[in-house]
Amino acid sequence: MFAAVALTRIAPPILNLSLLLAAAAAHGYAIGGLVLTGFSVALAVCVPVSGRLVDRFRPRAVLLALLVVHVLACAATVLALAAQAGPALLIAAAIGVGGSAPPAAPVIRASWPGILPAEQLRTAYALDAVLNETMVVGGLLVVSGLLALAAPVAAVGVAGVCTALGVLIAVPGLRAPAERVRTRGVRGFLGPLAQGRVRVLLGMAAADMVAFGCLLVGVSALATSAAAPEASGVLLSVFSAGAVFSALCYGMRERDTAARPRLVALHAVSALLLAIVAATSGPVLAGVVLLLLGLVSGMRDTLHQLVLGSAAAAEHRTEAFAWLTTCMWGGNGIGTAVAGQLVGWSGGSHRAALLTAALAAGAASVLALMLRARAGAPQVQRQS
Repeated sequence: MFAAVALTRIAPPILNLSLLLAAAAAHGYAIGGLVLTGFSVALAVCVPVSGRLVDRFRPRAVLLALLVVHVLACAATVLALAAQAGPALLIAAAIGVGGSAPPAAPVIRASWPGILPAEQLRTAYALDAVLNETMVVGGLLVVSGLLALAAPVAAVGVAGVCTALGVLIAVPGLRAPAERVRTRGVRGFLGPLAQGRVRVLLGMAAADMVAFGCLLVGVSALATSAAAPEASGVLLSVFSAGAVFSALCYGMRERDTAARPRLVALHAVSALLLAIVAATSGPVLAGVVLLLLGLVSGMRDTLHQLVLGSAAAAEHRTEAFAWLTTCMWGGNGIGTAVAGQLVGWSGGSHRAALLTAALAAGAASVLALMLRARAGAPQVQRQS
């Protein structure tokens, strides 16, 4: 299952960069940006829908059906890029790729409670968070390597192959639910969004990713202003290394129930560290603070997934994690867009972008204060 996680998590960052570069090579970066936007928006909008289908029907059948459509969409996109098709066709193909993406990551996250005993869930979610972090970096490295050997369009095909292999590896380990659960009325229509704890946790995830998007742009601006633009990759790698290490260490801890105060504290510390990075001007000191920030982020993200998995009702768990994917993509997009504007308005300074990241992390800390003990489950009708 972790092999499936790795393969399915590396595909989106590969597609993210390769679609931009391939479309930009044919039509310029303005069209490349629209192609990437079409892919991202389609993925963010359609993942909750496919997650609900998994919760309502058999996960294997839904994943395999979406995989067939996704592979065809990837193939059509490769052909369109190779033929240097017009912008409208490229955007439509990218929308097809994003909209048909199988929700493998939400399905696997939702499956951990049924695969592992309760005392091992923290470790599973920690490894999940680590793979998510490393596959983002790994996807960018794959694209860089392929660019040295072939055109960016080749990376689109590689991403489709990774997704196909990941889903095919995951499917045998998935188990169809013993009984279908259907919630009637408005609560049934809203699915996991009817639960207050889930809404708060998703809001926190969106705020976290706004902060992360601002961090990416702010760190790049900091390195450039220090006349060391190549240091941006090193600084972000230091942050990622801290996150990976802390997530693994946190996953070894025995499970505890004091989730709210820990989430409040971890987000508050993240906000403080981001504010300190904003106040720095040298890459060395920034690297030390970013390492500390990564150590905090790894624990925070692991605990966040664990709490979301327990907060969502079993019949809506896949859709809840699918909404998490949507919030992460949306938050990251908002963060990078806002930070880019702030860096431009401030003449290349990193301070405004990183202070905005600190405010977003502080907002997540405030949201964490709103978490309450899980209320009783809604009344449901069980069907065979």
